[in-house]
Amino acid sequence: MHISQLFIYPIKSCAPVPVESLVFDRFGPQGDRRFMLVDERGKFLSQRQLPQMANIQPDIVWNEAGQMQAINLSTETGQCQVELQSLSQRIEVTVWKDSLEALDCGNEVSEWLSGFLGRRCRLVMLPEDSQRQVSLKRAEVGRYVGFADGYPLLVVNQASLDYFSEKIDRPMAVERFRPNVVVSGEELVAFSELKWQRLNLLQGTLKLVKPCERCVIPTRDLQTLEREKDVLSVLRKDCLVDGKMIFGINAIDYDVEKMCVGDELDIG
Repeated sequence: MHISQLFIYPIKSCAPVPVESLVFDRFGPQGDRRFMLVDERGKFLSQRQLPQMANIQPDIVWNEAGQMQAINLSTETGQCQVELQSLSQRIEVTVWKDSLEALDCGNEVSEWLSGFLGRRCRLVMLPEDSQRQVSLKRAEVGRYVGFADGYPLLVVNQASLDYFSEKIDRPMAVERFRPNVVVSGEELVAFSELKWQRLNLLQGTLKLVKPCERCVIPTRDLQTLEREKDVLSVLRKDCLVDGKMIFGINAIDYDVEKMCVGDELDIG
């Protein structure tokens, strides 16, 4: 059993970035969900309201010290860059039921994004001193997360994805489910991840804490952004747990500094 793919999503609900390794800090994988689009009230925006967010491709520029220096955004219509070192203006934002402060990324990128999406919005960045607490039902006090829905990581079992592809009779792109970690292995069984409690790496552990409930996002084709009825049908028929559509499982990292594609792991 090994890690077959890794991803970060620099801007919540925008395009993924495949990576060869994840490096961890106090919020989870570095660079993951550290930026977010918000409306004029500071409420987060996602592909649920704006499917075209999937076509915004972010690219983080890192300095030699391993710190985020800038973020480049590109679409089919153009590009925009935000220098991060000088950001200082803070605004109140909300992610689901959580309210917190975020760094405003400025008017230029706001106008650029608003023009592309056809809706007023602003790009914000998670400050280093943020203290957004992971649910105390599943984590200890002082365990923080960035702009992810609620947990630092999402794990997907490749066997479950293969099952999905077989049901719809074509390859199902794993990026639709927006995982950070994809695990593979010849002996893995589809949906067995729902019974896993932890994944042990050579150094550190991923504690698997909550199945991931799904919305409309995975039903959209990544290129056309059109909803596909057969994908929704499989979610409703084969991925139903306690009346909820489930695919993948949320996780919290413990004592993990880095993980790489190809790393072996075992089920704890």
